[in-house]
Amino acid sequence: MRQKKQQRFHLILLAFTFVLCMFPSRANVVSAAKDTKKPTITLAVKNTAPTNSTVKVTFKATDASDIKTVKWAKGDQKTSYFSKKGTTVKLSKNISTVSIKENGIYTFYAIDKAGNTKIKKLEIKNIDKTAPTVSLDSSVMNQVATINVSAEDDSGIESVQYIKGKVTEVASDKWSSKAKNVSDLQSFTVKSDGTYSVKVTDKAGNADIKTITVTLEMRAMWISYLEFKTTGYTEAEFKAKIDKMFDDSVDLNMNTVIVQVRPFSDALYPSKYFPWSKYVSGTQGKDPGYDPLEYMVEAAHERGLEFHAWINPYRVTLQSGDYSALSKDNPARKWYEDKDTTKNRNVLTFDTDGDKKPNIYFNPASTTAQNLIVNGVKEIVENYDVDGIHFDDYFYPNLGSKYKTAFDNIEYNAYVSKTIDSGKKPNTIDVWRRNNVNTLVKKVYAAIKDIDSSVQFGISPAGNPVNLYLTQGNYVDVKTWMASDKYIDYICPQLYWSFENTYTDKNTGFSAAYDKALDYWLSLRTSSTVNMYVGIPTYRAGSSVEPEWKENDDVLQRMVEYGRSTGEVDGYFFFRYDFFFKDATQAEVGNLLDILN
Repeated sequence: MRQKKQQRFHLILLAFTFVLCMFPSRANVVSAAKDTKKPTITLAVKNTAPTNSTVKVTFKATDASDIKTVKWAKGDQKTSYFSKKGTTVKLSKNISTVSIKENGIYTFYAIDKAGNTKIKKLEIKNIDKTAPTVSLDSSVMNQVATINVSAEDDSGIESVQYIKGKVTEVASDKWSSKAKNVSDLQSFTVKSDGTYSVKVTDKAGNADIKTITVTLEMRAMWISYLEFKTTGYTEAEFKAKIDKMFDDSVDLNMNTVIVQVRPFSDALYPSKYFPWSKYVSGTQGKDPGYDPLEYMVEAAHERGLEFHAWINPYRVTLQSGDYSALSKDNPARKWYEDKDTTKNRNVLTFDTDGDKKPNIYFNPASTTAQNLIVNGVKEIVENYDVDGIHFDDYFYPNLGSKYKTAFDNIEYNAYVSKTIDSGKKPNTIDVWRRNNVNTLVKKVYAAIKDIDSSVQFGISPAGNPVNLYLTQGNYVDVKTWMASDKYIDYICPQLYWSFENTYTDKNTGFSAAYDKALDYWLSLRTSSTVNMYVGIPTYRAGSSVEPEWKENDDVLQRMVEYGRSTGEVDGYFFFRYDFFFKDATQAEVGNLLDILN
């Protein structure tokens, strides 16, 4: 009887156990059914500093009823996106790590076992796989080169280093063993010629290298219109002529050519304002059928030479006052022959040396003439890759004792009347004339810089500053130019006297002896932006113009050496090409080349 009861009890127990196994507990069913709370998502970025690799994001998801699935996707996604898309990740103790390879918005998704969902968004901004944008430029002042470094990068600049020499491998050991760190500077200075490599590294570790070649001393060959024949050239002849002169300039260790492209209100290029020059076509106004300036600029740059376009701003003719001899499209002739006689005052004639052969000039007091000259400069800078614009020493002529009643005196008298009528005191005629020249120079400088700030503008005045400030001529205000950053980039006085020259001006103390003259010019320069170059007279070598030139063969050499010894002269311009090949100059030229090489 007891045995039967025990068997019955075991059967009931087995049945109850079976029921428990077949159905979940009521407590669990109620827990899942009652879970309406969204999962919790926690995101943490392990590396927030700029990096050029991946960014690790810790993805933590928790929920009372446990997490069923977690996913992530790039972009600003909605919850519905993850029903069929997204990258599923596995959780370990509710945590997973996701590697992000590029910047952007990322969406993280979690769904719990009760079906509640949650998304959370995160923006990654610190991945930078692009090297910095780097550019270099340089300038020279007082025989020291300043290299300017311009660098931009999304993550910021970490370091700037430089090495003398060409190093192009970012991973080169030289950057750690030989480079100089200039990270805190936007520029650095060097005191020797050569190529310099600059490495810029951003905060993410990307780097770029740029190189720049520095030349501390400008050595320029003046190539005058006198180097060209008046009968013109075919295109082949002209190119051969230029090739020869430029090759010779390189062989003479020049790094710049200064070529006269507008000697007489004409042009060695197709111009909207000036007629073709007879020095390319044989006849003023005749098209040679090619562009000489275009070829000259290209030929210079192919040889590593800078090209400066040399212009005479006011001069129209020499020893001829005949307007009819000018081409019909010459602006001087057009103004003079125009029925509107007021235009006649844009051009003037004056017999400088009393030989009854007057020269024609553009009127320095005429705003119309000034604008013509400025426009002529602008078209060169706009249309050609020139490195500089160069004026020489032709400004006002020497007007002599009649300076108050000649040349542009009519415009001066009109200025005086207008000034007095306004209740002001007019300037004297010499000051007024210097202001006319200053106005033109300032306009030219501004026009050049508005087009291309890298193009240099310089002037080579006559070497005696006393003559430049005469009351009856020249009116060249070099003191103003050399005291400002608004007129010129360089001055190049023509110091053509020997060391033994005995001329001294009693009023100013100016001495024409080469070393003393150069010292005087250096004392006039007060602007820190104006380079000092020196015009060197190759044409006087071996001549009898002064005893020292005749008796010595090292004057040119000593001129350059003295300039270098001052620490303030940044180059030398040699006048002119032809004289490097004259028999009389060869001994001097040979000694000069010893120090140029």
